[in-house]
Amino acid sequence: MAISDDEIVILDRVDSTNTYAMDLVRNGSAVHGKAIFAVEQTAGKGRNERKWFTEPGANVQVSIITRMNGFLLNDRFMLSVAAALAVSEVIEKCGCEPRVKWPNDVLIGARKAVGILIENSVRGAGWEWAVTGIGLNVNQKKFDSERATSLMLETSRKWDVLELTHDIRISLLNYLIRWEKEGPDGLLEAYNARLFMKGQSVRLKKGNRVFESTIMGVNRVGKLITLDALEHEWDLDEVTIQY
Repeated sequence: MAISDDEIVILDRVDSTNTYAMDLVRNGSAVHGKAIFAVEQTAGKGRNERKWFTEPGANVQVSIITRMNGFLLNDRFMLSVAAALAVSEVIEKCGCEPRVKWPNDVLIGARKAVGILIENSVRGAGWEWAVTGIGLNVNQKKFDSERATSLMLETSRKWDVLELTHDIRISLLNYLIRWEKEGPDGLLEAYNARLFMKGQSVRLKKGNRVFESTIMGVNRVGKLITLDALEHEWDLDEVTIQY
């Protein structure tokens, strides 16, 4: 059963909050700023069709619907920037130091705490709606991967997942207002200031080849900029960072 208010729809169980939210977009029921929160997801989504499974009730699993009229479709990576900044802001208020790992994760230390997945509704060349899915590990203690963490593991205390959901929603909407008023440059600068391994030499993997390059930043369209003998711009998923 869904419990609704003006801001957040709370679902006990759903296949995917992103799927639920995109269905609202498709059937004309979408409302700017509406958040879809699930206690349990049975088929949570990650990038490139990866599955996202978390402990029911322990974490933030939310999809936020936003009207994107007035924003350029070519700037769509900037919504990922805004989402990363929004959730990082909330994590900081919990006493942790987040870092953004290109292209769509947020880490605490070197461990993943957040995944972001954005789906868009486009008509012609116009960007109409977006659904920003955010998974934040909050009160979960055990993970399949040693490279995952949660707010509880980092702070040794339990957190209110609905309160965090509310804070993430407000923060994301505020970053969109800032983007609309000031343009993308300030957001991108803040994103790059939090970029994981910036200024450091890392191993990058492209296909079967692994090589070293220094991370310099991320540009407005989401390309990772690195420097070795030459400067490179890497598309999303063209390379992966080995660490």
